[in-house]
Amino acid sequence: MKRGLAIFLAVVLTIGAVGFIGLCLGAMQGREAPAFVENLALVQTPSPIPTLAPTPTPTPVPTPTPLTEDPAECAAMAWDALFTYPAHEAPIRVLALLDAPGSPGDCIFQEMVQDGKLQPKGVYYANLPPETPAPSGSPAESETPAPEETPAGTPALPLDPGTWTAQALEGVTVGLLDSIYAETPQLAIEAYRALRAANRNDAVEVICAGITQEVLDAMAEDHFSMGAAAGLYENQIRVVYAEEFRP
Repeated sequence: MKRGLAIFLAVVLTIGAVGFIGLCLGAMQGREAPAFVENLALVQTPSPIPTLAPTPTPTPVPTPTPLTEDPAECAAMAWDALFTYPAHEAPIRVLALLDAPGSPGDCIFQEMVQDGKLQPKGVYYANLPPETPAPSGSPAESETPAPEETPAGTPALPLDPGTWTAQALEGVTVGLLDSIYAETPQLAIEAYRALRAANRNDAVEVICAGITQEVLDAMAEDHFSMGAAAGLYENQIRVVYAEEFRP
């Protein structure tokens, strides 16, 4: 009995399916389809809305602090370069062009003179207060060019660094001077010009504390006279050597 019922249901479902397919085919051929078929056609399954991943918030990149030259650091680096480029044996015979008594470069200079590492052949201060006694490390009168004579009652004007360097070079025998130290780029350029004009045949070079484009140009122009400079170069605080500009 169960088997007969199953066969009966299968026949009914088959007839129903055939009838439904026939109605659909009739609609496709231009005949009117039943209402329930049209309703089925009107039912639309909503398309899924794509879920977008949240846009990550960009992490701000910290702006690096621009480097600046520290006069004390540059002065110390330049003095170190004077001993190593080229290598000299102490005491080094030096002309020193300094900013002022007590400046960073002068403090190191005085200390090295006391330690016997330097033999000053002349000392120039760009900003020497009036009637300031010479520091203890200053050379003897015989080692320093004599100032120009002035009429009685006329105060003597300080020499500019270029003139002073020229006179100092004339007062030091060739072969008895190792190097020239300049505490600022301005002093270095003046000493560099005087050294080139002197046309000495010894290996004297200017070592500069601080870097400017003019100092770099001087190293590129004459790497024998402007030997090295310590300061900011290509976003680094370092010593730049003239040999880096050789072709």
